[in-house]
Amino acid sequence: MKTHKLLILITLFMVTACSPKVSKTITKSYAPLDYKEDVVVLDLETPVPAGAEKIGTVKVGDTGFTMVCGWKTVIEKAKLEARKAGGNAIKITEHKTPDIISSCHRITADILLIDHQNQN
Repeated sequence: MKTHKLLILITLFMVTACSPKVSKTITKSYAPLDYKEDVVVLDLETPVPAGAEKIGTVKVGDTGFTMVCGWKTVIEKAKLEARKAGGNAIKITEHKTPDIISSCHRITADILLIDHQNQN
């Protein structure tokens, strides 16, 4: 029985440790978007559209044990957090590529609400 509990604890640790660390600060929250809604990704060079409202910041990084942290995974985590806060765009403000310290992509992004008229 003790071995069974230990195995469950190790499994839980591995599942949570393998995912990127996500932290966010929300200053103004709106109704969450449906998971099917598109979230626009603005890279470092793309300016924020006029009229966009910053509603928070999201950071996606490495826990030290993170194994699944490629570019696509990190972006999808950030987009998910934007949807939860009611944002329809993220503006990447910092991007750290894999290096000696971490094998993960790490980003900081502003969560934005862009007026649908300004998305085109």
